[in-house]
Amino acid sequence: MQARTAFLVFVGVWLSCSSKSGPAQPAADAALGTGGAVGGGGAIGSGGGTVLSGDGGAIGSGGSGGAPDARVPTDETGGLPDVDECAQPGVDWIFCSGFEEGSKSVWDDYDGNPDQTNLLMADPGPQNLSGNHVMRLRVPAGRGGADLVKVLSEPADKLYARWYVKYETGFDFGAPNHGGGLHAGSRDLLGRSDYRPSGSDWFTGWVEHTTDMHVYNVYSYYRGMYMDCANPNGQCWGDHFPCMADQGQTYCTNPAHRPGVVPPALVTDRWYCVELMMAGGAPSQDGSGATGMLDLWVDGQEIGPWAGLWYRTTPDLKLTILWLSLFHHGDHSVAGLFYDNVVVGRSRVGCR
Repeated sequence: MQARTAFLVFVGVWLSCSSKSGPAQPAADAALGTGGAVGGGGAIGSGGGTVLSGDGGAIGSGGSGGAPDARVPTDETGGLPDVDECAQPGVDWIFCSGFEEGSKSVWDDYDGNPDQTNLLMADPGPQNLSGNHVMRLRVPAGRGGADLVKVLSEPADKLYARWYVKYETGFDFGAPNHGGGLHAGSRDLLGRSDYRPSGSDWFTGWVEHTTDMHVYNVYSYYRGMYMDCANPNGQCWGDHFPCMADQGQTYCTNPAHRPGVVPPALVTDRWYCVELMMAGGAPSQDGSGATGMLDLWVDGQEIGPWAGLWYRTTPDLKLTILWLSLFHHGDHSVAGLFYDNVVVGRSRVGCR
């Protein structure tokens, strides 16, 4: 099963901090910043693609309930029409970016997403459309990361986030890494690690891949986490869903959190449709009656759900941020990844 060493605290300027050992996570946890700046390492050339300029960015309106959105019709050949799905937002969508806005202004990163790490470029994308654009993330040499931050206009108790992702030729799936996803609480706590949240400050779920099996799991910090928290009053690291560290001996002691479905092994040069759901559930002061939920879909295949999670102690703690991130702990390949067709909604978005 997956050998676990320790994870990094990372966000903003990717500063280093204290370390720990443990079989759950790939390397030492380190550094808290203040939401989405990227620093360190050397510059990376822009490579192929076209850098865009201009203004703009549209978002859909809020809503409630419903099945995966299927409003986009196919054309007479059975394919999808050559349109930006954000031009026809679902009724439950609160944010959408197909990277057709003409600039990066729709995102809220403090560093402005410099082209050496965040490149808007022409690419056919997951629907193989002419004139399509994507965002490429590449991490400079050594420890560091690249990311996209969106502060959502409508904080919510439950959200779905769907994006498409493709890994460049030569991407190093074996390099210890972190991903991104949904975050509840202050932006100043985005990417925080090394301790158990209080239930009134933050909770989060990051979709990232394991370094041995190269499959997705969700790395989640929340009030009731237990897998790597031997000292509940000391340093504490997040839970993994599904938990693949062992067969229940030490970390994966809750059978409901072990794999029912093992996610597919990731490969390069292929688009994946990823959807994450998080719900804060009923607030609880001691964990009793907690109804927090987490779920993950890869290409429409459901990997969860995981229910009864103790995410919060107050109803005031809500999901507030979408964070798409690639972070490397140390040595890694130059190759990065591409994002396209990013949606946050109040009901299932589904794959196009």
